[in-house]
Amino acid sequence: MAYQRTAPTTDARLGTQLEIHRNQIFLFGVLPEGTPDETKKLLAPILSIDSPAVTTQVGNWGDVYAGFQVPIEQEPANWKFHSQFTRKPFPGDAIDIVESFVKTAPTDDSNYFVQAFGGNVRKSPRGGTAFPHRDALFYAEPGVGWGKRSDQPGVCDPLTSQCQAWIAEFSQALRTYVDGAYVNVPNIAQQDWETAYWRNNFDRLRKIKAKYDPDNVFQYEQSVPPAVC
Repeated sequence: MAYQRTAPTTDARLGTQLEIHRNQIFLFGVLPEGTPDETKKLLAPILSIDSPAVTTQVGNWGDVYAGFQVPIEQEPANWKFHSQFTRKPFPGDAIDIVESFVKTAPTDDSNYFVQAFGGNVRKSPRGGTAFPHRDALFYAEPGVGWGKRSDQPGVCDPLTSQCQAWIAEFSQALRTYVDGAYVNVPNIAQQDWETAYWRNNFDRLRKIKAKYDPDNVFQYEQSVPPAVC
């Protein structure tokens, strides 16, 4: 609740992410052109809960972010995510669903990931963009990671079916409280993917596709098809 009240409405410079695991919770805050003390002050309503361990890192954003992208040896071999957006704060029932599924997660790497929107994300660039979710409060993902890295590709992991079932049921349980999906984290089984990814931009994108790729050379299962003139 504290995160929902604080993160979307705080200083527009502050970006935050919350990862809820079955055995721990991580909160990441990034404040360009700010200080660690200023960041802690902005996050005080959240950090005042319990006694979290707080670490800070100061440096060039490109270097810091690049460090997040390097897989560590312990990272799971398999990942699956389900993207979704939230336009209203989660009520108690939705929070209970998240808690229930996280508690029964099949691995420690499984989590519910939340990134606050608001601030400058709400400002559409001049001329607009295809991205239609600037009015969201949060971007979120139920995510599951499992299996050990191996030099034997194709070996079936015994946790695969359990992990895939967990994330499918988790995503379905939250469906009443979320809206839309992120095309860069595609939900392959989503039936209304056209509006989930693009909302009312889909027809305009079809016209652009018809202009630049009328033969639909670049395509996949959920790609925008060219408009038929």
